[in-house]
Amino acid sequence: MKSGHWTRLFPVALVALTALLTIWLDQVSKLGSFGHDLDPSQPEYVAEKIDATRFDEQGRVLQHMIADRLWQYPNQRELYFNQGNIALFKNGQLDYTLIADNGRYNTESRVAFLEHKAHLQKPAVAGQPPMTLDSSAMTVDTVRHYASSPMPTTVHYGSSVANSTGFNYDQKTGIVNMLSYAKATYVQ
Repeated sequence: MKSGHWTRLFPVALVALTALLTIWLDQVSKLGSFGHDLDPSQPEYVAEKIDATRFDEQGRVLQHMIADRLWQYPNQRELYFNQGNIALFKNGQLDYTLIADNGRYNTESRVAFLEHKAHLQKPAVAGQPPMTLDSSAMTVDTVRHYASSPMPTTVHYGSSVANSTGFNYDQKTGIVNMLSYAKATYVQ
């Protein structure tokens, strides 16, 4: 009779044990993260020798970044980099390249802030010569395709060279607006 009593209680005990285990696991999972808060003054991660590519919906290259060092702070949208080279593509073809000793790129707004030897290089296309904008710093909106700088700038357009203090460049129209003091040497 004792063995029959145990065989009837075993399923009930198993269900009760499972229920207790479920309640305990539910309570433990509600406790939250067991990790510690990250120090906002220290990078969340640092990567060396970066070579990253972003693709569009059709699988074509959209952006390609090479950098010696890349880091990001906790809960921030900006990626910081050293010795960066960001190539931007349009319909799978190289549109322009951004190069700088230092910079940051906002992953939400997709605006690049280039510092120390900043260059925007546009390759030759459709009968137009290559163009390079050289400055000590510049801001480039990669969505609007617009670049600007208040700093001294040199523009190389084919064999022609122009110097100014500051510029605005609208890539859609292809127009570089020199803000002040412009000196140009035009070569055909």
